[in-house]
Amino acid sequence: MTQDRKQAEAALALVHHSQTDPGDRSYNEDAFCHVRDQHVVSFAVADGMGGAAGGLRASTLAMQAIRGAPLSMDPAVFRAQLLAISSHIQAQQQAHPEYSSMSTTLVELRIDTHRQRAIWAHWGDSRVYWFRAKELMAMTSDHSVVQCLVNAGLLSPSAVATYPKKNVLLGAVGTQSEVGPEVLEQPIDISTGDAFLLCTDGIWNGLSPADIEASLQRAGCVQDWINDLMATVRSQGCGDNDNFTATGVWVSNDGENTLLLHSG
Repeated sequence: MTQDRKQAEAALALVHHSQTDPGDRSYNEDAFCHVRDQHVVSFAVADGMGGAAGGLRASTLAMQAIRGAPLSMDPAVFRAQLLAISSHIQAQQQAHPEYSSMSTTLVELRIDTHRQRAIWAHWGDSRVYWFRAKELMAMTSDHSVVQCLVNAGLLSPSAVATYPKKNVLLGAVGTQSEVGPEVLEQPIDISTGDAFLLCTDGIWNGLSPADIEASLQRAGCVQDWINDLMATVRSQGCGDNDNFTATGVWVSNDGENTLLLHSG
């Protein structure tokens, strides 16, 4: 499944591309969406959990809720909206016992193209990366047991991919966990030449930040970038046991599907 759109605005233009792949599974619990509310644009990726039907239902419910909500850039409102999505999924769990264990990760990026600002939030272990000044930065910290071990200095980042409990989450949408959604404290300024990647763990489990950055540097357009990332995951067998989904967003001032690799 692919989605390719060009969203031109008065100040900034956003060019983006999304893909999702079931890997070697017979079902896909991942979901993604893109929605615009006046001059604010949202991109979201979710990784559902709870079995084939439950996981897909949870991630789909999250995407539907994002499409139906106002796209506020206020951090407190943003967080409240994510909590409301979680409550909605919990209500669906109660109403449909067959989905009682469903939940989903969620990462969402919102960009105000007029004010040239961005804000993001995540819950679980789906990530957002930001490329600026020839540097790729991971902007989220996973809500997972393995990330806690890394933060405490008990596990090296390079050992995460092979750690037995790497998929154990401390919080996600639809769970009763004490770990809630994490929202950027304040929107940040963005500019032409910036790029963002939203992805599920099926992408980052098999690709290092250096792999992601190298792919971006050689890409001629955002679609090439995402195509290359997905192909690399497939070729390395990284998606053998998981679905994998990625959304790339390039920021420009004219809507052209090119990336300025600036140094400023």
